[in-house]
Amino acid sequence: MTVTYEQALASVLRIVRIQEIHNVSLAIVAGEILARDVFADRNIPPFPRAAMDGYAVIWTGKEVEISYRVVGTVNPGGAWNGDAADSDCIKIMTGAMVPPSFDTVIQVELAKAAPDGTIRFTDPVKRGENIAKEGEDVREGAVLITAGTLLSPHHVATLSSVGQWMVPVYKRPSVAVLATGSELLEPWESAQGPMIRNSNSHFLLAALKELGFAKIRYLGIAPDDRERIVSKILEGLDCDFLLLSGGVSVGDVDIVPDCLNACGVRKILHKVAVKPGKPIFVGESPGGGIVIGLPGNPVAVMVHFHMFIRPLLLKASGATEYLPKPILLPLARSAANKSGGKKFTIARLESDGGETRVAEIPSHGSGDFVSACRADGVFEIPLGTVQLPAGHVVRFYPIWGNFLSNEE
Repeated sequence: MTVTYEQALASVLRIVRIQEIHNVSLAIVAGEILARDVFADRNIPPFPRAAMDGYAVIWTGKEVEISYRVVGTVNPGGAWNGDAADSDCIKIMTGAMVPPSFDTVIQVELAKAAPDGTIRFTDPVKRGENIAKEGEDVREGAVLITAGTLLSPHHVATLSSVGQWMVPVYKRPSVAVLATGSELLEPWESAQGPMIRNSNSHFLLAALKELGFAKIRYLGIAPDDRERIVSKILEGLDCDFLLLSGGVSVGDVDIVPDCLNACGVRKILHKVAVKPGKPIFVGESPGGGIVIGLPGNPVAVMVHFHMFIRPLLLKASGATEYLPKPILLPLARSAANKSGGKKFTIARLESDGGETRVAEIPSHGSGDFVSACRADGVFEIPLGTVQLPAGHVVRFYPIWGNFLSNEE
């Protein structure tokens, strides 16, 4: 029975098993998924902090009328203690702790030094100006990063600030990758006549590495031979995920579903109302692992790694946000869908008169990986929709784009 893309993804997400927790050092935590909430170990800022270079004063409302005596200097990491009168000021640098009793910082650009060393200010200021109050960003004990967050470099700054040197994260599942097809050769082999090189496996290996996976087992290529495919599948079932490409459609040599059944894999679904990638097969191994069979067409593999497989891998790695997130943008030109099911169409972003639009990339089908190389991502044509007009707002998924430009 053919199911929708949403039904297919939901049915597999329900059986995904989350991995165990271990600690990794701050130096390598970017790209990992946080396993426990991170709390502020003190107020942030932890003290009244100068927001710019200038002079700390005791505010009276008469700052432009008084000549101030500079009684000290405070740099970041330093402190000043002493008694101060209303006509005393402290030279202070951005980020330094404002001494007790001082309640305002006047920026250095508003200060003029007299020959006798005193300071006069040219403009009036408000009480408390240019001071970040203790705890105004976060109070001690507040949650800064929630468990399940995919950690990026900007999270590392927060982890560092609260002294989280060793970070609890989820282990990543192990993944095996297998290509099937008697027509396939490896990239380092000479391809002639009806033979083609195996791009799918090497795309999957690169995509897994980019996602932060290290426990990857490449099983190579199995020709269209039942015994050889079964042997390779049995090797791959030791892993938490087995990703296969090829052999899942309805041709005479599409024997992968039968081979998986012979290996004890329980079928969850076979065929999804989506283009590209309708013949997707998903099953559960005897050990509880997830088995995904993708069609051999390269664009289908590229699209469904991000739209189908990546969410499963992220959930298994402990992520609480794992579904692809779209950007709503207008179409540059009309787009058609002859399949009747949901369609993910390869596209790139174009700027026109200051507006960003989604432009479909002409393609010769799901085997046209060259066109996919020019894409920033895919946009969605909903199930049952035959045509979308230019200007129609679509859900664009930036699954490949780096969003860099050569325009200055």
